[in-house]
Amino acid sequence: MRRRLRIAFAMINCNRLDGSARAVNEVAERLAEHHEVHLFARKAEDIDLTRIRWRKMPGLPWPAVADFVTYYSLAEFRIRGGSFDIVHAVGANASAANVITIQNIQPAKRVFLDAQNVSAKVSPARKLTRRLYLDITTRAEATVYNTRPGRKPPLFLPVSRGVERELRQYYDIGNAPVKIIPNAADTDVFKPLTPSERSAWRKTNGLGEQDLLLIFVGGEWDRKGLDLAIRALQQIRDERVKLLVMGRDAEQAKFQSLAAECGVNRRVFFLGFRRDVPVALGSSDIFVFPSWYEAFSLATIEAAACGLPIVATEINGTEDFIVPGETGFFIRHDAEHIASTLAKLIEHEGERRRISLNARRVVEQSYTWDRVAQQTEEAYLEYLEGEQKW
Repeated sequence: MRRRLRIAFAMINCNRLDGSARAVNEVAERLAEHHEVHLFARKAEDIDLTRIRWRKMPGLPWPAVADFVTYYSLAEFRIRGGSFDIVHAVGANASAANVITIQNIQPAKRVFLDAQNVSAKVSPARKLTRRLYLDITTRAEATVYNTRPGRKPPLFLPVSRGVERELRQYYDIGNAPVKIIPNAADTDVFKPLTPSERSAWRKTNGLGEQDLLLIFVGGEWDRKGLDLAIRALQQIRDERVKLLVMGRDAEQAKFQSLAAECGVNRRVFFLGFRRDVPVALGSSDIFVFPSWYEAFSLATIEAAACGLPIVATEINGTEDFIVPGETGFFIRHDAEHIASTLAKLIEHEGERRRISLNARRVVEQSYTWDRVAQQTEEAYLEYLEGEQKW
């Protein structure tokens, strides 16, 4: 008989908009079918609470540093490890956690952000709040992740090989067990579309059936390399090739100006935050993602689930998923190289189709939320039984 566990999930805001939050929603809902699940969160949105007990965590939701500090401080009093078999935190937001999903490592992310502060026009206020947030969250990570005498080490669940490397590089985790459990996609929502469905979405959004659509999804556009995607489009002379940008960024005007400077403003569509991302992905042809730093981009897996070849930089997550020539291609942080890589797919429809089928197949085999929930449950039980198989 399956052992029934008492599980507490600790995260600041639970929703399906943020990548790490969405992962918890998906896993918590599935585990709640067989276990007693509690959710310690400030918000609980887009999650089925019929089987989950929501323990609302008050606090200051803004700015981000206050959001983290008030949650972390309250968690010290409200989340007691002895009350649960598993306290599963997303990152270092609960010191009582004995299982920790790691979506990113703050000092590793900081390397890029510090460089961006130097090279980009970032306001002094934004620099200050970034630095303060990174300082505080890095200290929290050190407290929660580093080995401590007399304490059983937690089970770490990094989402990619790269995040595991960063965890070991920046923190002393001793002999703590580590198991990589990736992000995933809902393959019933993110899926290839029929020709008529693709045509309908394109027509509604002012796009032609013969257009070849590159798509970019996400926020933090400097970090995710949207400027490189726009500059690459400038080098692709085929007017049918267009770039869809889905998501928001406070500096959108800067990227719109760049598109105009590059002479491609009529081929770049800033669609904003949309609820129809699955249909937009399914109606597109190639996912382009020249990001500088990720843990394991959910958008990448969701695009692959929709049958899109993945053209991305070789960073955390993509290095685990992309097999060059099979599920996509790696690109450098160089617009010319991105354009030449895209050309291989733009000019050869058969190649796009073959890679499209491969990408979907790999997601179905290894990157579904059902599989992730099963892997998580198995990791819990092995950890509790002391079976260190890693």
